[in-house]
Amino acid sequence: MKVNKNYFLLVSFIISSAFVFSQTNTGSPYSLNELGEINFLGNVSSISMGGIDSAIDSIEFNINNPSSLAKLKTTNYLIGTFYKTTGISNSVSTDKINTANINYIAIGIPLKKFGFGFGVLPYSSMGFNLQTTDDYNSANSISSRLFGADGNINRAFLSVGVPFLKYFSLGATANYNFGKFNYEKFDLMEGVNYGVFSNSSSEISGFTYHFSSNLSIPLKNDLTLNLVYSFYPEGDLNSFNIESLYTSNTSSITLESLGDFVDVDLNSRGLENTKLPVPKKSIYSLGLEKKNSWFVGLQYESKLSSSFENVFLNIKNVDYRDSNSLSIGGYIIPDSSSLISYWKRIKYRFGIKNEKKSIIVNNLPINQFSLNLGLGLPIAGLSKANLGLELGKIGNDDNLIKENYFALRLGLSLNDVWFIKRKFN
Repeated sequence: MKVNKNYFLLVSFIISSAFVFSQTNTGSPYSLNELGEINFLGNVSSISMGGIDSAIDSIEFNINNPSSLAKLKTTNYLIGTFYKTTGISNSVSTDKINTANINYIAIGIPLKKFGFGFGVLPYSSMGFNLQTTDDYNSANSISSRLFGADGNINRAFLSVGVPFLKYFSLGATANYNFGKFNYEKFDLMEGVNYGVFSNSSSEISGFTYHFSSNLSIPLKNDLTLNLVYSFYPEGDLNSFNIESLYTSNTSSITLESLGDFVDVDLNSRGLENTKLPVPKKSIYSLGLEKKNSWFVGLQYESKLSSSFENVFLNIKNVDYRDSNSLSIGGYIIPDSSSLISYWKRIKYRFGIKNEKKSIIVNNLPINQFSLNLGLGLPIAGLSKANLGLELGKIGNDDNLIKENYFALRLGLSLNDVWFIKRKFN
């Protein structure tokens, strides 16, 4: 059997990309949010419209909407990358953090009665350092705790989309999540020369699932109304944990300063194998489209994250709430059939997203706002290069720490036709 060369290269790239995803993609103190800073899990073309899932494209598989595979007409190779600069500031100073990585690598394949897709992507990242202080006793001694964490969770997924009726389709995705988090804690007490340094790590693994449905209703004047509902059931990830305790000089924390250590018997405390909850989530999306001309959509997302708990990241003054977000976005194509002007065939995208994040710090809720712009640039055949720009902020004047960021994104959507028997005269 002859193997498609492009397919072989893509599968090899997907397998090797797990090593690329292993790097931490954040330095935000707000990455202590749930399972870390959750990355946007969709295509560059989608995030450039604020993350709207109700724009259904027959030549591009929407990773965040498996029901879109039911409408896929050609084999679709996807890869997305990003570069992000974040300014983190408080009342004293401002630090800048630059990160870059791959957003996703995937392939969508249409068959006669359904479509399927698979790929890998970085699901979440954690990377922060912070300090808390408390009055320790009636003598007003001060106890301080330094926290640090880094690591990530990656995701390999398999999706299927099936058309059930002429205008209705269903989709499902199975995700295998894998990764590692490292935690460091250093407890200090005023007037004491030595503190206790704790180093622990958690190996994360487990399956989660995602279901979606899409109803496309044709209207007059070549208009289509798209309704999408996505549901993420509540799940648990397995966490295998180890922990060691050291004594250390309070003036500095280095390998040389660490003294005696002991491996903690987590098994006797029921903490060697724990569960990390993945909150239940629902997405409601609707969009009105005139094919190859314009689209406008609205999307609401809710997540039941108030009960989240990580026993190895128990930080005072950090709580969780149910989160939600609202997005509006769309695109316009001046003239998709123009033979004279390339710029008139470009898909111009825009989007706004406002999110109430699940994390609460010092009784202050954390919110995020982002503005997105993008271009869909036609290249050879049905393929496109998708460019995106995101400007956003996390926190406000009430929060001790504020973040302002911008991200540049590049996504390639490359198309091929498989399983078509060619005839020659």
